[in-house]
Amino acid sequence: MLAVVGDCHGHLQLALCVLARWQQELGQAFEAVFLCGDVGTFTADEQLDSTTRRHGKTNPCELEFLTQWSAEPPAPWLSLIFAPENEGGLGLGCPVLMVTGNHEGFAYLQQLVPPGFPAAPVAPEQLPAVDRPGHVRLLPSGWKTVTGSGRVVAGVGGIERGQRRADYHPLAYVADDAVAHLLESGPINVLVTHQGPTEVQGEHGSPTLQLLLDAGLARVWFHGHSTPQPEPALAGPNGSTLVVPLGDVAFPGRGPHADEPGEDGWALLGASAEKVAPPFLREFRRNRWTRTPDGLLIAPPLAQAFRAHSPRALPF
Repeated sequence: MLAVVGDCHGHLQLALCVLARWQQELGQAFEAVFLCGDVGTFTADEQLDSTTRRHGKTNPCELEFLTQWSAEPPAPWLSLIFAPENEGGLGLGCPVLMVTGNHEGFAYLQQLVPPGFPAAPVAPEQLPAVDRPGHVRLLPSGWKTVTGSGRVVAGVGGIERGQRRADYHPLAYVADDAVAHLLESGPINVLVTHQGPTEVQGEHGSPTLQLLLDAGLARVWFHGHSTPQPEPALAGPNGSTLVVPLGDVAFPGRGPHADEPGEDGWALLGASAEKVAPPFLREFRRNRWTRTPDGLLIAPPLAQAFRAHSPRALPF
């Protein structure tokens, strides 16, 4: 079974700890996790865009990759997300793969992507590592990978050029050559993109990505970004592709639901695709998180695991 998550906007702990908890609820380990972009992979303050910087003032999770994942050394509790349960971890041992959104540390990510497109799907462990230990890996635009059960998954990051006033890095836009490569290389099982196609999302969708839907490239397509049409829909030639739009999972940071995780950004793919909110999301409200003396936030099950694993390491 695959798990797919919508826009994280820095909330990697939230996304991954929820998925680890979900494995326990389902009694089944995931074979892979896919993130639909806007992961918030900033590694230096100067990479922050104005939107992320603004949201980060009220919600420190927006800056989590910068302050915890790319720190030297990384925050010590993060490794426990991936450690086996019998070793005191949360047990999310599967590959975690992301496509790029339009809110990323592009100056950093551009160093990770080799030129060209591999002729065959690349094993998850051979994809470029995004964090230092390699827990999260990048599926570059136009590349394919293959999961343990043999599903071929392709990714395309970014948004359609010209739809936003902001002047983003080139990697923030849908790459024409990546789309052309996928059109030439034949059908796949799953497509993961940041933006959706126009047939489903209208003016909020990408005309360039629509070419992939017109070709019936994938059986199932997951995307994030803007989702005015949030319900899964059969689209493309003779309804051959199930398109599953996913919303943000991040805390809004303000307003009456400021501390509540987004419910619309979660999906599972087993024998069929299902967009469904984990039934235990209340356990992950932000007011339940542990705050360190220097203002870092730790997800509830991760703080508990770290206290048990390293009781002398936490000064709180």
